Amino acid sequence: MTLDAGGSQQEPRGRPHWWSPLPPPPSQPISARRAYAEVLLLFAASFGSGIIAAAESVAGRHLPNPGGSWALYGPAAVSVLGAAGITALAVLLLSARRGLTAAALGLGWPPAAAAGERTPGAGATVRVIGWAVLAIAGGGAINGALATGHLAAPPQPGLASFVYGVATALNAGLVEELVVLAFTISTLLQARRPLPEVVIVALLMRCSYHIYYGPGVLGIAVWASLFIWIYLRTRQLLPLIMVHFGWDVLGSILPSFPHPPKSVILLVDLVILFGLLGLYLAGPVSWLVERSERTLPVSGRTPS
Repeated sequence: MTLDAGGSQQEPRGRPHWWSPLPPPPSQPISARRAYAEVLLLFAASFGSGIIAAAESVAGRHLPNPGGSWALYGPAAVSVLGAAGITALAVLLLSARRGLTAAALGLGWPPAAAAGERTPGAGATVRVIGWAVLAIAGGGAINGALATGHLAAPPQPGLASFVYGVATALNAGLVEELVVLAFTISTLLQARRPLPEVVIVALLMRCSYHIYYGPGVLGIAVWASLFIWIYLRTRQLLPLIMVHFGWDVLGSILPSFPHPPKSVILLVDLVILFGLLGLYLAGPVSWLVERSERTLPVSGRTPS
């Protein structure tokens, strides 16, 4: 217990457990009808075509990729980037109408966990990236072991297809995490919907346009569940977008170059290996540093 300025006892602030979610940002409650209308309409506009394509793939009608020339891949890349920008703008404007800023959605620096604590710095973001990499790699491994189908044919090899792959990866990372994760969760929580309901809705949305994987959709559900937990636990969205984008980019590199030299493959593997080692060394070190700083008295106050 602590004492407030008037001498009354107060419960200590903070989370019950390290894995507990942060409380949602302060906002005026909205109706469930309005919340679901906004969520479902934006989801349908962003992923309706993807759900149809996934269903057709399950039925045996696969979506072809554009041809191998810049004449087709160039406009296709511009189109997906434009769609990502419009979707992001829609999310920000709809959220702003309900009093939620971009920072409240997670598009900003991590907030302090409680009043009087130092704001977490870059180390907190590094640790979120580490969790996200584990989540998407674990889910990807399950997906790779169980998947029985794919949405489209392999891309035509070449630089044009690689640029198109990077554009689609950016679209996927940005739009999926903004719409299916941040917007859906923040909107339904603002309507005071129960957390289990919010999580189930977000999971069903994520899996709906991945059904072409067949049983491999279980892997999507695994990493999507972990992304939801990470988001609720940290209220950070940018690291999840970055990891999702990076994962999809890696998936588009090798198919775009049919016979890369072994030296290039070895170099890429070494960069990834040492990058992951650095990430998972920096995580606990930064946590220990920030933990020691939180034990120091806040400037201008005396320790109690």
